[in-house]
Parts: sequence; C-alpha cells; structure tokens
Amino acid sequence: MPTIGYLPFAESECSAEAAWLREHLNADVAVATAPSLNVAAGQRLPALDRVRDAAAAVADCPDLIVEGPGGFLWVAVLRAQGVTLRATILPYLNPRCWYDVAAVALYRRFASPTDRAFLGSAPSAGIYRALGVQAKVAEPYGIDEALFQIRADAPRVRDLLGIPPGRVLLFSGRLEADKDVYTFLRLGLKAQVLFPDLQLVIASHVVDPAYFARAREALRGSHGVHFVFNPEPEHLADLYNIADVFCTASTSHFETFGRAPAEALACGTPAIAPAYDGFAEVLDQPGGYLVELDTAGPTVREDSLLRGVYDALTSPARSDRAEIASIARRRFGRSTTIRRLSYLVDGAATAPAMTATPRHVELPAKWRHSLNEIAVRDRRDVVSWFWNACDHEDLAAYDAQFADRVRRSLCQPAGHQNVAAVAACR
Repeated sequence: MPTIGYLPFAESECSAEAAWLREHLNADVAVATAPSLNVAAGQRLPALDRVRDAAAAVADCPDLIVEGPGGFLWVAVLRAQGVTLRATILPYLNPRCWYDVAAVALYRRFASPTDRAFLGSAPSAGIYRALGVQAKVAEPYGIDEALFQIRADAPRVRDLLGIPPGRVLLFSGRLEADKDVYTFLRLGLKAQVLFPDLQLVIASHVVDPAYFARAREALRGSHGVHFVFNPEPEHLADLYNIADVFCTASTSHFETFGRAPAEALACGTPAIAPAYDGFAEVLDQPGGYLVELDTAGPTVREDSLLRGVYDALTSPARSDRAEIASIARRRFGRSTTIRRLSYLVDGAATAPAMTATPRHVELPAKWRHSLNEIAVRDRRDVVSWFWNACDHEDLAAYDAQFADRVRRSLCQPAGHQNVAAVAACR
C-alpha cells in the first residue's frame, strides 16, 4: 500500500490524526517533521530553504494530508518544485489574516483538480469557496465515540472533582476571550437565582491566565462555580454525562465544526449555542438549542441564552438522553466520519456530496495589489517572491479588520431554518 505523507498543524514527530488513519483505514502514514506554515499574528514564515529541504520527506508520497491554512502554502511549495501528488487539505480554521488569504491565493496558482479541501461547516467552506477553493463540508476526524457516550459510572466524577449535588451547567473549551466565557458565567449566575442548586462547571485544557484571573476576581464571593483544568479524557466525558445542559456563548472566528457541543450530545446532554458558523449544523438534532445573535457584535443575546438554559432545564418535552446520544454518535463518531478519507486507501473517486454556497468577505483594499501580484507573477518565481519580497508586515496591519468581517459573515441569519429567539431542534 502506498504511503500517505502527513504534515501536522504544528511541527511534530507524531500525530494523533495520523494514528486514527492507521487505526480506522489501515493506512500506511508517514508523519514528516517539518516547520509549520500555520503562522499566527506577528509571526514570520520559516526560511524558504528550510521549508524546501523539509519538503523532501513527503515528495515521493502519492498522497499528502496537510493541516491548517498553511497547508495551502505547503502544496504550492511542493508543486513549484515539480512534485506531483494528490493533496488533501484540512484547514480546520476560518481564514483569519493576510497569511491565510495569501496562502490560498498562492495555492490557486498550483491547484490540481484531484485536490480536496474539507471544512467542518458550510459557512466556513463557503468562505474558502469565495476565495477560490473547491471546499467540501466534512469533519473527517469527528469525535471519539468510544469515549463520548452515556457512561453508567459518570457520577463518580462529582466526588473526584468536588462538585456538590445539584444540576450542572457545563462549558468545555478554551478559557480565552474569543470563547466569551464571561457571558457564560454571567448567565450562569443569573440561572442560579432560578435554580439555587445549579453548579457551573468550566472545563478547559487551554487557559489565558489574565483572562482567568479577571474572572476569579469578579466571582469573589460567588458559590457553585468550578474550574476544571486539564481534565483527563474520561473525566471530561463524565462531566458531559452529569451535566444537565452544555452551553457556549462563543462567536470566535476560529469556530468551524462545533466539537464540544457534538461531544456533549454524544453523551446524551442537551447543548445550547449561538446561531453561528458550524453550531447550526451540529445542533440540528434532538437536544440541540440555537440562540439568535446580536449581529452588531456579533455576540449572543444573553437574555436569549438564559432563556435557552431555562427551557432546557424545565421543558416537559425534553428529548430522551439515549436518543440524543444515539443520533449524535451516528452523526459525529470518528469511525463514520473518517470514511470521508477512504479514497486515500481504496482508490475511490467519491467525495462528500455536501457543498456550500460561496460567502464573500470583503478583503482589505491594501491587499489587492499583492494578491494580484501572486495571481500574475511567473510561476517559476512566485513562491520566492512571496517569501522574500512581499511586505507581509505591512499587509498584516489589516488582519483585525478582515477577521471582524469573517466573524460577521459566519452569523447564521434569523431566517435560517434552525434559528429563532430560542429554538429547540426537534
């Protein structure tokens, strides 16, 4: 069986995703140790010579999987050196900055009809399609259905983590500003007035210390609020199980596939989220609640989010947990979703049928000249020009403006079939 080359999101000698391909598809996967091209704001690309040298590790592979928006750059670099391979690009993130948009523009100079790009939501895929990528809607790695399921012994986590008896309102995810955890805490404290036994639980593996410190200061004197840092996978699954409701207020431009709500649903727990990006698709099942956005932010309407929590806790028509879990595990379980990549091992030409309508986001005017240069420059030196002559620092000054436009484009309109002031999905 031919070897599939793999370039992870961050430079690493190993990859959980590559291991999943071996486990579920019996694929032969070689993870290349190479510099990451997924640069964040203020970072510089690694030296082009180093990137070209690292490319040799995957140059002989007939197939290559690349992660992150920087994956588009990798494909351009390889093809500019004459490497012929089929590329599967998993950006994971919405385009956020000049580098992300420019990476797509450079990739388009070297794109092949055999390439595939998968995004975890229709809105996200629509943005990439507007940028010229034939993106499909799929989240190949889904969730671990062996872990996230109804667990009979889940209540043990209460004693382990010191969570008293009572109803539980859970958030899991990054404890950072773009996740709007402060709104979750505010509405949770209001909900405690209605439900005095309600315990607020925030489980996180990534914490902004300053953001957390401000939250702790504001919560001084409050009771029934529990922060759980770096929970073991089994403990996180147990928290989803004991939760009465999962809730997020996030309208982050990083969102594509709503992984945390999907995990909660797979454990039979109702989930509430804003009508934003992939949340609308993930929550389109029993147990899913969508909340209308204030598009001026865009931010979630706090009163509507509180109403959603109230409805989820009190509704006599609340869906059966076993039904919620069964449907979610069928939809999002990794053993099912990873089949989207089966063409890598069985030669099938099929691809996910779901496409997305392009969502055009106005680009900063200052980017147009450089994007045109990428489009018309000789293919023999366009990569070198991009790396060594393009004024990335000057162009990055408009990143925040672009990211704000992306966030607004990801808002699901009030007329969306699954959106109301508070709408329970069946």
